[in-house]
Formats: sequence, C-alpha cells, structure tokens
Amino acid sequence: MRRLGLAAVVAVLLASCGTGGDGKSLTFVSYGKGAYQDGQQKGFLEPYQKDTGVKVVLDGPSDNAKLRAMVEAGRVTWDVVDTDAFMAREHCGTLLEKIDVGPLKDSFPPGTLSECGVPAALFGLMLMYNEKTYGANPPTSLADFFDPVKFPGKRVVYAKDPSTGQLEAALLADGVPVDKLYPLDMDRAMRMYGKIRRDLTLAQTYGQQQQVMVDNQADMALIVSARAYSTLKAGGTQWKRVSTKVPVTWDVFVVPKGSKHKDLAQELIKYASGPEQGAKFAELSGAGAANTAAKSGLNDIQRQIDVLSPQRAADAVFINADWWTGNYSRVVQTWTSWQTG
Repeated sequence: MRRLGLAAVVAVLLASCGTGGDGKSLTFVSYGKGAYQDGQQKGFLEPYQKDTGVKVVLDGPSDNAKLRAMVEAGRVTWDVVDTDAFMAREHCGTLLEKIDVGPLKDSFPPGTLSECGVPAALFGLMLMYNEKTYGANPPTSLADFFDPVKFPGKRVVYAKDPSTGQLEAALLADGVPVDKLYPLDMDRAMRMYGKIRRDLTLAQTYGQQQQVMVDNQADMALIVSARAYSTLKAGGTQWKRVSTKVPVTWDVFVVPKGSKHKDLAQELIKYASGPEQGAKFAELSGAGAANTAAKSGLNDIQRQIDVLSPQRAADAVFINADWWTGNYSRVVQTWTSWQTG
C-alpha cells in the first residue's frame, strides 16, 4: 500500500507539472525558433498561461500535410496552428474547425478573416537595395528591380512559395493597376522575371535569403517585412527600403478538425487576437499585428521597414486570398516549372 501511495503521489505531481494546476493544456504550432515564434511566445502565449493557468506546449514546424494526415487518421495532437490563409479557406469544415471570434470579428483588415482562419500576422513584400552597390543612385520603384540595364546587379527572392506577393510585385512593376491585378496574368508576371533571370538568386528558405543579403551576395531583394527586420538585426544595415506599392499577405490561426480542446483553442485564439497582445507580438517579431487597433511601439529598425502604418496605408496592396485559394496549385506548378526549366 505504501508503494501504491507513492505511485499515486508521483502521478499527481507529474500531471501537475505537465499540464498546469488545473490540468488543462494546449499544443500551439508555429514555424520554429526565430523572431516570429519568439514574438508569439512572449507576446501572447506566456501571458495567456499566466492569466489562465492553461499550459501551452509549442510544437512545429507548421506543416499542412502533417495536419491533414492527423485529421484523416483521427489522431489530432495539435490544437492551434499558424498557417497560410488559403489553407483556412480551402479546407474549412473538413480539415479545420469553424472559429467564432465574437466581438473581434471587425478587428481585422477587410477580407482577411474567414470562417476557419483568424488573422495572426501581416507581412509586406518590400523592395530593398544594397547601399554599398548603388550609393547615391538607388532604385526608386518596383520597375527598377526588373530593369537589369538601368540597375545592374544580383537580385534575390524567396522562391519556395510564390503566394507572398512575388507575382503581384512583378505585375505592379509592369504597370498593372491595383484594381486590375486579379485574375493574375501569370505569363506577364513570368516575362518580367525572365528579364532578370541571369541575375536572380532563387532562395529556397527565408534563412538563405537573409544570409545572401547580410553577406553582400545580392544588390536588390524582394523580401517580406519580418525577414527584412531579421536581416537588419543580423547586421545587414547596408540594406535600405524603397517606398513602393507593397503586396500584403497574412498568416492565420486555425484549429484542426478533431482537436480534443477546440473550445479552449478558440479561447486562446481570441486572447492572442486582442490589440494589446497583437501590439506586443509586433514589437518583438517585426511582423505586423493583425488587429487594426493594436498600437505597437516600434523601435528604430522596425520603423525603417514598417509597411502597415496609417501613413503608408495607400501603398498596401492586400492579396486576393479567395483567388489564391482557387488557383494556388496551378500557380505553384507554373512557378516551379519556370525555376527548373
């Protein structure tokens, strides 16, 4: 009996350490170590744990294929996942639970909230140039990125996923008006990239793109704002932003279908989506807060790459997530074939 009693005590202690004093826990999935996930952890996950007593376990990296496999096998271990907006639209009600954010429903930019996806962060694809290359004669427009005669030099883009604004940037550079961007003219966009193909580095990870920039292996870049922030923090202060139109994309929080804690997951999402939490996340990560009421105190580096302030609202070009949802597979195939062809 003494041995049984000891075992019971140990079991209680382990349960308390593993899930918090009230026995509740959630698994939150993001993209791995870095400023973005650190911002999530300190901006809203740790405060949520402190305020509610619910333990949040981090897992990752975020992977749509793995999420699908979990749901289809009926073995869902993830509760809240940070992923792309298209996933939330394409698989709402099948792979993902619907989410009710209540009074927060009008807190996000128009078109970013969907039934199964709550905006988590905003990203602007900005044009940057290497000051060491161009000095007093820098590029001034998106068109300059695609002009190797007027502005010779190496270019770098993140090539793994074309849905972060690369195609929109090419069409805007070619003179397509914002209200005529969709449906995207893929042939026209690829002709623009064809002009600079010899000078183009196709980075397969954001880390690779960032390193190319810090190491002065490129002269111009199209880079998402959060990674621009990381580049400057890593010592790439020779990189300067060009004030242009900026394609804006966003990530969303989703709840996998079959989550054993879907109600609690929804509460975490609502907590993370508050203006105070959004502001803190933005300050720490370099990404933009999804809640339009969030008032973050930007540091000097963030002010250099801020693309979402009210003063720059006219330059923000939000992508059409519904168009991308219906065309994503086809576009990725065309983009990938162009890279390898």
